[in-house]
Amino acid sequence: MAAPDIVHIEIRDPQFLRGAIVKLDGPRSEPNGTWIRHQEVGHGGEWGLVIGPARDHLRLADTPPEAFLDRVRIDEVQGYGPVGGRNVVAVHRKSMPYDSGLFPAANGDTRAGASFRHDVYLKLDGPLPPGRHMIVWPGAALPDTAFDFDDRQTRASSIHVTQNGHRRGDLAKTAYLSLWLPGGPDHGAVDFRSYGIDGFEVVDAGGSQVFAGPLRLRAGPDTPEPGNGLADALIDYTDASAPRVALGNLRDGTFTTRRPHGFQAGQRIALERMGGDQDAQAVFATVETATSTSFTVTDVGGELPGRVEPGATATAAHRANRAGTFVFELDYSAWAPQIDGPYRLRIPGMGVSDAVTIADDVWEKAARNSLAGLYHHRSGIALDGRFGYSRPAAFRPGAGMTILETRLPLAWSSEFDGGFVPFEEAAKPAWITGRQVPDTYWGGYMDAGDWDRRIQHVEVSSLLLDAYEFTPRERQLRGSGLPKSSEVLEEPALRQTDALPDLVHEAIWLLDFFRRLQAPDGSMRGGIESAGHPLRGEPSFLEHQAVFAYAPDHVSSYKYAAVAARLARILKELDAGEAAALFADSALAAWSAGERGFADPEAYYADALKAADAAGIFREVPWPQRRQRLQEAAGEYRIAAAAALLRLTGDDAYGAIFEDRWRAGLDLYAHKGDAAWDYLRSDRPDETIAAAIEQAFVREALVVVEAQKRFAYPSLKHPAAPSGWGQGGAPAYSELQLLMRAHQISRDPEIIKALERAHHVMLGANQLGLSLVTGGGVRSIGNPLHEDHLAMGVEPPAGITIYGWASQAQTAHGWIFGPPWSPLPEVGTAENAMYRRIEPPRFSMPYFEYLVEHPALVMQQEYTVHQSIGPMAALALYLNAQ
Repeated sequence: MAAPDIVHIEIRDPQFLRGAIVKLDGPRSEPNGTWIRHQEVGHGGEWGLVIGPARDHLRLADTPPEAFLDRVRIDEVQGYGPVGGRNVVAVHRKSMPYDSGLFPAANGDTRAGASFRHDVYLKLDGPLPPGRHMIVWPGAALPDTAFDFDDRQTRASSIHVTQNGHRRGDLAKTAYLSLWLPGGPDHGAVDFRSYGIDGFEVVDAGGSQVFAGPLRLRAGPDTPEPGNGLADALIDYTDASAPRVALGNLRDGTFTTRRPHGFQAGQRIALERMGGDQDAQAVFATVETATSTSFTVTDVGGELPGRVEPGATATAAHRANRAGTFVFELDYSAWAPQIDGPYRLRIPGMGVSDAVTIADDVWEKAARNSLAGLYHHRSGIALDGRFGYSRPAAFRPGAGMTILETRLPLAWSSEFDGGFVPFEEAAKPAWITGRQVPDTYWGGYMDAGDWDRRIQHVEVSSLLLDAYEFTPRERQLRGSGLPKSSEVLEEPALRQTDALPDLVHEAIWLLDFFRRLQAPDGSMRGGIESAGHPLRGEPSFLEHQAVFAYAPDHVSSYKYAAVAARLARILKELDAGEAAALFADSALAAWSAGERGFADPEAYYADALKAADAAGIFREVPWPQRRQRLQEAAGEYRIAAAAALLRLTGDDAYGAIFEDRWRAGLDLYAHKGDAAWDYLRSDRPDETIAAAIEQAFVREALVVVEAQKRFAYPSLKHPAAPSGWGQGGAPAYSELQLLMRAHQISRDPEIIKALERAHHVMLGANQLGLSLVTGGGVRSIGNPLHEDHLAMGVEPPAGITIYGWASQAQTAHGWIFGPPWSPLPEVGTAENAMYRRIEPPRFSMPYFEYLVEHPALVMQQEYTVHQSIGPMAALALYLNAQ
């Protein structure tokens, strides 16, 4: 049940039938990415995509569904029979993709397609009575469906709880009650107070009440959300139930329509498809003047074209916050469970929530799941199925995998903040060398839509080492199933380290990869990359594109030195002397190399400068300007390395470098926060500076904590951070470390509450009631942009945390939401396009309703090990430590 008088039914179109990867008897002559018929013995002419470096593998096509829900029929109100003696007075439906595949089009192009999940809401003329009921569908569109309604057992889908659970002593036990009704009155906003609902209860497995509390309105649909990261505190949406009015022309700033439009001066409207079939944007504006078939606009939120193409429309619009509905908080923090077990939140007359598990190990289990996600992204070794997912070794130099050196440094590449050379250039003649890398250049973590292993990933190790240091010995994670260093790494100094804690082993795994990328002079290569994004259907272990190792740069050298020094210090404290010396020597060598680059970048980058001149890189922005920006960035990473080396060596010369920069002015963002923390925790910090650092950590943490009170659903998003690419979903590296460190200083319980609530929202306590972590919760996302599982035709591995919500404006790509050949077409009817259409239209959905489970929507369905998986692991580990 979605409300006392609204029955909620989920209907799914059939899933795709998955193809597999097959080995051929010999190579094909066709280029990679070509569809051919597979005629070998045992195959009946199936279509397959040519993949692999030798073109001797096929990725057989997935089979899209042939049967789809009859959406028109299912929406026919008058076709429904009574339900529980109540008449159906309205039908509301939301249709979103949940599955996709790869298959050839008639012209040989690759299609992605989609299968849809349909949330159907049947509005009754009164509350549904208890008992057994039957849904008789219009025109027998579906078989008659019997169900039982018991408000002590039936799930109330509008109650959104954590699917991870709580420990008995957790400080923030909160859930949310909300419903946005597609195409419903009041722009879909449902106020549960209109039902007389003013409270909830917690019930045990037997249905007995163990706690009761009131509803608290957290936000209404028109409650502004300052700091949401979007252009305004309220967002423009189209009215889901409003007609789309066809535009006829645009001349001298006046729009004409093909029929009377009904718009009034001062009304907000949306203008769509002005640029044709592949224009998936919406331009919102306010009607300035209007006649029956023409209007002008003002307050335009975008660019207006000189003319409009056929198919352009105008639609009535309104403004609301990211929830677009009433969000009530159900706070049961005061409840002190006496025994562990499953409990549910109940609203009489409506139903119960998902089970909320009370157990001492809930945070440990969540951490284990995310750590499994890190394991599932290891490169260079075979994944052995220990966490339910297997994959052959990938990117191991040798037979079938050649990795060449490039002259392009990562710090210059578009894959690093401030980089100015497109990363693809690294494999082109101006940059690439003929030198193959040593066979030790393997390991690290791969990311999602790419196979890269870049220096940014050391942030994972930094987070895990923080979590280790912040955890009392009795709460340390052991027996996680992660491999010991001696099992997977060949370095002799690591052979006697099996007794080390699991988190230290995981940090070693990543940092040893970068240690092996270190040049003889100590300089650090920023990572290994492919020359382009993966070919759809081709897994990592069959990569056919050129692969290169970045040239060393002094920014990467500093970034590595900081985390390697931290690892060396911890290994020394754990009496792993040989391993500690290995990473200490490596960190010091990287520091020295960074210092050479910082002192004389022209000499350090001599080869790269020659290649850049040959490629014309500095024609628009000359090298002196690029050098200045590079040195500014390097200076920030330099102090992080200096502070870490101060803690490792006790050499005050490193401390002086940090002190000079602190006195000149320094914030705590990311690596600068690392610098301040390591200096603070060193043996002899300046007392004045130490006090200022402590105050800054606590002050900045409270900015983040207080900001969550203004949001419909809390996260750990900084109010100054933009929205998109995960900012507002999983906690960011910087914000998470900031809050953990501030809590170490102040022990403020409000920080712990904020951390717990952020995890709850990611694990189901959100408007969709969906876990954004694979393998976590009872309903988790199932179609992330994890290229290997998509290519292999298997289920996604556990532990992936996707970026999550991003606005419609940021994801309005015509190649996704365009003609029938696009995966989620909004124009035309060919190729079953009408069954692959999001409904209500994208721009009608509130931000928190708009999660498109299709890998083509990269901003939502991608992730990285250092931006989402690692932070979710560290968040759960820190909470487990308390």
